[in-house]
Amino acid sequence: MAQRLETVGMIGIGKLGVPVASNLIQENFKVVGYRRTDIGAFAALGGRPMRSPAETAQQCDILLLCLPSEEASLEVIEGAQGILPHIKPGLIVVEMGTYRKAFKLQLADTLQEAGARVLEAEVSGSPPMVSARKAALYIGGNSAVLEEARPVLEAISPTLYHLGDYGCAVAMKLIANYLLSIHTLAAAEAMNMGARAGFDPHVVAKVIQSGAGGSAMFGVRAPLMADRAFTPALGPFDTLEKYLELGRQMADELGCATPLFSAAEPYFRRALHSQMRHEDIAAVIKLVEEDSATQLAPTVGHKSA
Repeated sequence: MAQRLETVGMIGIGKLGVPVASNLIQENFKVVGYRRTDIGAFAALGGRPMRSPAETAQQCDILLLCLPSEEASLEVIEGAQGILPHIKPGLIVVEMGTYRKAFKLQLADTLQEAGARVLEAEVSGSPPMVSARKAALYIGGNSAVLEEARPVLEAISPTLYHLGDYGCAVAMKLIANYLLSIHTLAAAEAMNMGARAGFDPHVVAKVIQSGAGGSAMFGVRAPLMADRAFTPALGPFDTLEKYLELGRQMADELGCATPLFSAAEPYFRRALHSQMRHEDIAAVIKLVEEDSATQLAPTVGHKSA
């Protein structure tokens, strides 16, 4: 039986990294970590701040990378204070960021050449869902390495899906977030229709979610639409931007017909090019309402034949 990985390293402790770290600390893992900006929230949880990515790699048994962009990932791995020269033989490095599949595979090769063993763990769920341990982790990589890392990953979330080789997880994450945009726009359409039919939006949110028309995204976003609670953002438009681009790229590469995504994407692009870009994606209902206002006013009742 593999020895328990006692010390978890984390690089990138932002909106997603903080609840990940919190879950690990609550499960009695020692967590060391580095963030370029304010790391106070991590320290307040009981995490031990490090001075650089290099120092973090030196101090841990397993390393989680939770970075926002390809550029940030390259800097952490190959930069002047990067982890590459400091990887202990056999160190497990878990990539939690979402980037282009080709980029992830390239970095995985680089890490393995330096002696690391690699996994990818894509998070499907918002930071509050991670905090509640209700998110899912999509895993790609070697099954033996996964089994060794499983106690750490299950401390983050008990729901793990091993999808195959490294690179499979990011593909599934893009499919999930591709649907997220479609379902959110569908929720906005339904909420707008309910309001124009004369219903209290809170009633629409409750009743639709309890029946066949409900969905995970309707359950999360419809109450926000009813409350007009778009800030602080649970998931802002500017966070969704890269998923729109990567999802479109993946669909085009696979030759997929995209009737619903092609209808949804322009709404989110409009939001991204407006003052709404930092609001929660539930605010897409404002664009649906704006477009509806140019249509004929809703009628009340039914005409007799």
